[in-house]
Amino acid sequence: MGEAVPTLPRLFLGEALRQLREDSGRSLDAAAAHIGKNRQRLIRLLDGKATLTREELDRLVAFLGAGKQLRRELVALGEEARKKPNDEPYTDLGPGAYRRVAYLEAMATTIRSYEKGIFPALVQSPAYVEALMELSHGIWWDEAVDQERLDRVAIRLERQRRVFVSKKDKEVHLLFTDDAFEAVVGSSEVMREQVAHVLRVVEAQPKLTVQVVPTAARNNPAQHGGLTLFGFGEVLRTVGSLPVVYGPATYFDKEPDTRCLERAFGKLCELALSPSETVDFMKRKLQKGS
Repeated sequence: MGEAVPTLPRLFLGEALRQLREDSGRSLDAAAAHIGKNRQRLIRLLDGKATLTREELDRLVAFLGAGKQLRRELVALGEEARKKPNDEPYTDLGPGAYRRVAYLEAMATTIRSYEKGIFPALVQSPAYVEALMELSHGIWWDEAVDQERLDRVAIRLERQRRVFVSKKDKEVHLLFTDDAFEAVVGSSEVMREQVAHVLRVVEAQPKLTVQVVPTAARNNPAQHGGLTLFGFGEVLRTVGSLPVVYGPATYFDKEPDTRCLERAFGKLCELALSPSETVDFMKRKLQKGS
């Protein structure tokens, strides 16, 4: 197969394979040789600029040690990657769609995100993540499938690690509404630790900006819910998404769509407390709860 035009499924597949290869400890040369390709072809695949046949991809992910579930997800993603690109936003209908945002976060050089009524995923404490997944268990997925709850907790925490303990220089800007402090998740102890956790992360990460948006602020353009923008410098166009709790995720990479999301995020920044005001606000919340 020839050089492929980068599309979101191809980028998702490339990043997933990159992470899988790194975790496996297998060399690029060994992985390429196993499927009968040269090193350069495998690099293009990891960059989202090449595809493989179903049989080649299945052999590769097996060689890299993918478990049964991940292997099934990557083979399905490979089918999407082989499709011709179109002008429509990409709706991720494949298995394990909730994993894909992690690939964009890992690739991005800038992450701008807004959440309404909940602390952003990238600054959620382990206890808050556990409590969120526990309350979702038996509602957003089958109660009998406890492994999914465990997987989602692990993936959420791994997303944070790949963003904040990364070789790439990332700028992260997170906004969230102040009702997140009142919406108790788990217990008051979990909530107190969550506020303290955000303060610790802000102090430890110089390239992280966190701002609280007052729910009483007038003319909030995103009363419906959250939005995220992933930037990749000059390499790729900006990708936007509107996070959902249940159902397929839709990603936007066409300029008219991402311009709308850019304008909304800019307006939210205007409505938000400044970063220093946000820190003071969180410290007062912490003191009040002690």
